Amino acid sequence: MNFIDTTIFTFVLVSSILIFLLLRDLFHHQTITEKIKNTSRKISTILRHKRYPFFGKKEIIAKILLSLLCLGICTALYARFIEPYWLKTTIVRYDFPQITEPIKIIWLADLQIGNHKKTDWLEKIIKKIDEQNPDLIILGGDIIDNEGGNNDEIKYLDALKNLSEKYPIYYIMGNHEYGIGGSDQQQQKNADMSKEIQDEMASLNILLLANNLVCPLIKQQKICFYGIDDIWKTKPTFSALDNWDEQLPLIFLTHNPDGILSYPEDKKQPSLTLAGHTHGGQVWLPFIGPLGNASIKLGEVYYRGQQNYHGTPIYISVGAGESGGTIRFLARPELTVVEVE
Repeated sequence: MNFIDTTIFTFVLVSSILIFLLLRDLFHHQTITEKIKNTSRKISTILRHKRYPFFGKKEIIAKILLSLLCLGICTALYARFIEPYWLKTTIVRYDFPQITEPIKIIWLADLQIGNHKKTDWLEKIIKKIDEQNPDLIILGGDIIDNEGGNNDEIKYLDALKNLSEKYPIYYIMGNHEYGIGGSDQQQQKNADMSKEIQDEMASLNILLLANNLVCPLIKQQKICFYGIDDIWKTKPTFSALDNWDEQLPLIFLTHNPDGILSYPEDKKQPSLTLAGHTHGGQVWLPFIGPLGNASIKLGEVYYRGQQNYHGTPIYISVGAGESGGTIRFLARPELTVVEVE
């Protein structure tokens, strides 16, 4: 059991005990009230002083606390058992002047198959992708969880064969592939699984974009993709952009939104940037924002959704998996459909 599960189950247990005690006191009060209706005022006064071990005569406090505890339990159970498995399909549209026939691209970031979600979750996503019938699929890094030394999680990716046989698929690397858990001094927390991932993806005919450019022909029109390696592992390079015909649209792929900070100023800006990594904070509280710290320089405004960086559109997916434990709140896992036209 991980820290998040332990915290949630402890909270639910303690809250349940408090709810029992509060209900006992409230029902005790109701029983006494019924009894004292037919007694003298003096006896009633004595009994009323005995009715609440916790709150004395403050019945309203007991009821408020009871409501808050019930709400807290429902929220905790929802965040642990419902929202992480409530996959949504987000459709975003962008106008590329060079594109005359609409192209549908699947952007699937932070799958994080392994400790928390396995083959059944991936198969659910595959079914959703098939419903969209895309022209192209891109996996946006952190494909495996790689937390806690579970080296067998690579095998769960075999289900991707059901996609690679139907659609062209590219992928980029995230920090979890390299076992890096923090940006400070490129902190190595788990095993480097990048070689195993590359071998598995090659066997599935899924192509890696790591500081290189591809310009596939889709519906008789070319569209270019430039994917960089994870910025916490290595400094990205952009020399391959010298081969880019700038008359063609370019989608820049970076696992970490901060990757856009390294894009060269002397090159034409991409038509669109796609990113992930943040999980949308994983737990997003109203008026507070994300509880999860993605350690990005761009700040919390770039934790999710459609944003803009110095005139370049950027979409940041909240991802399909979780880090640290299976919990989400107001940050439902998503499959992103990017429609360019």
